[in-house]
Amino acid sequence: MALVLPLIVGVLFVGLLVLVLTRSRAAAPQPLVAPGPHGLAAAPSSWSAQVLGPSGLGPIGGALGSTYGTFSLREGRLAFTPDGDSAPAWDVPCSQLWVRRQGVGPFTFAAVQLHGPMGEVSCNVSREHINRFATNTLKDFRQAGYAGQFVAAVQAHGARVAA
Repeated sequence: MALVLPLIVGVLFVGLLVLVLTRSRAAAPQPLVAPGPHGLAAAPSSWSAQVLGPSGLGPIGGALGSTYGTFSLREGRLAFTPDGDSAPAWDVPCSQLWVRRQGVGPFTFAAVQLHGPMGEVSCNVSREHINRFATNTLKDFRQAGYAGQFVAAVQAHGARVAA
């Protein structure tokens, strides 16, 4: 009888550990190219986005003033549609974009910097829903990998990568 409680606690701990580890895997990267009418072409993709606002508090403000939405990458164009809007706030040719990945892992407030006709945009991107009010450390590490995938996808559509 004295072994039952530690056994139950151990089983619950192992079950929780398995659940966390299986849920913390990043989504597989989408292919950068796909068959097109004239051979291989840059593949379309959609990304959850957090566009950081011009908060006077800087990094202390975190998500203060951020706009959440979706980046759509299709036919050499990048568009940003805020959540709740039916039309993009901006839609620009990738050939007019400079993109830069910044920061180390999840230790940055804006993993991607975009420069183009829409101005300078500091943002975070993900294949998953981006948390707004709570943090999730495992998800932050995955999202750091998504930033690299996003930069590669935008580059495949014609954007220039800044050092």
